[in-house]
Amino acid sequence: MLKAGALYIVVIVSLLIAMISTSLLTIAFYFRLEEQKKVRFDMLMNNLESGTAILLSQGFTSYDQDSSIDLFEEQKDSLLLRKEVWGAYELNMVKAFELRDTIKRAFFSANSFSDPSAIYLADEDRPLSVSGSTQIIGNGELPKAGLKQAYVEGRPYQGKELIRGSIKSSERTLPPLNDALLNNILKELKQVNGDSTEFNEIVNGKLFNVRDSIENSFFNAALIYDLDNTQTDLNNKTLKGKIILRTDTILRIAANTQLDQVQIYAQAIIVADGFKGTCQLFARDSIIIGKNCVFDYPSFAGVFKPAESETPGIGGQVKVQAKVSLGEGSHFSGVMLSYEKEISQLQTIISLARGCKIFGEVYATGYVKLEKTVVINGKTYAKRFIMQTPTTLYENYLIDITLNRKQLSKYYLSSPIFKSGQQNQNVLRWLN
Repeated sequence: MLKAGALYIVVIVSLLIAMISTSLLTIAFYFRLEEQKKVRFDMLMNNLESGTAILLSQGFTSYDQDSSIDLFEEQKDSLLLRKEVWGAYELNMVKAFELRDTIKRAFFSANSFSDPSAIYLADEDRPLSVSGSTQIIGNGELPKAGLKQAYVEGRPYQGKELIRGSIKSSERTLPPLNDALLNNILKELKQVNGDSTEFNEIVNGKLFNVRDSIENSFFNAALIYDLDNTQTDLNNKTLKGKIILRTDTILRIAANTQLDQVQIYAQAIIVADGFKGTCQLFARDSIIIGKNCVFDYPSFAGVFKPAESETPGIGGQVKVQAKVSLGEGSHFSGVMLSYEKEISQLQTIISLARGCKIFGEVYATGYVKLEKTVVINGKTYAKRFIMQTPTTLYENYLIDITLNRKQLSKYYLSSPIFKSGQQNQNVLRWLN
């Protein structure tokens, strides 16, 4: 006979077996759920990569509208694609989804930069002279009058070769810009002056009343703020993401202001000494950047001078010389640009002070004014160079200047505002 206590042992063992079996079944269930989730996630990631490739392809030309794609026409591999212009670059957004599962990404894109030239100087039937410790490393697109040594202020040219690269002839004008992107920027600047009724009906900004900081995802609509005439200082503010500031007067940006990917449109912009940030600045009259500032990649500073017929001054002449100025010891990574469609008496100018260092591209439809020890790692386009010394102003002279194409990072991408033979787009920067 079995003892009565054996029944309790059987019950306990049965309960343990049931608990273990239930646990194993539960583990198997959740393992299968996680496995299915991972399979879906991997599939969505693959679809996301496919969407990114589609946005970067030359065949995708739809802007400012959502495009839906079923990758394999099975009603389960769906993508939502969108491309927008963001200042001088392009903003891309892609969402991959299946039922309730969705993953998304946003990124800036720009064109591959394979141009081996360090300098483009328009042909005005005069040579380019080099003196002192000047170095031109990279190819040159120069006037037919060529390149020559010069003896300036008691110093000859110290190098062994005038240029470390090949030379080909330049044209009388600079390579043209991308009309579509250029017109988009000019349209925004017209909005600054309130002289574009059509655009005002499309986009209405709201009064800027941010106390300290604001961040806006690039998946959202752009936050557009209009500053009134009393808001001339941007002081101790943090602005990040899809934000546009506009003002029809001068805007001063303090050193304690933090800007990340923000666009600013103004009549004139003044940046205080010591500023650090990443932004795009657009002005009609001038952009004055102080000493020891750091603009991280990809930044943009461009002045777009209106035609004389658009803004007549005394006697029908515009008396303002549109200017982008970079202060002593400042570093700028990206694009500096000055533009005017109709060449005026006071041509646009980009002025780079002593000790400035630029990584990227400098493009001036007018003059590039340099002081000694300026370094430009990338490419410089100019109609004419001006060198300022304590005693003399020289035209088409480079004295103690370094133009080095080979020091530009191989990962640098050029703004679509520049036309190129092959528009091979790549990811410029991942966003939120």
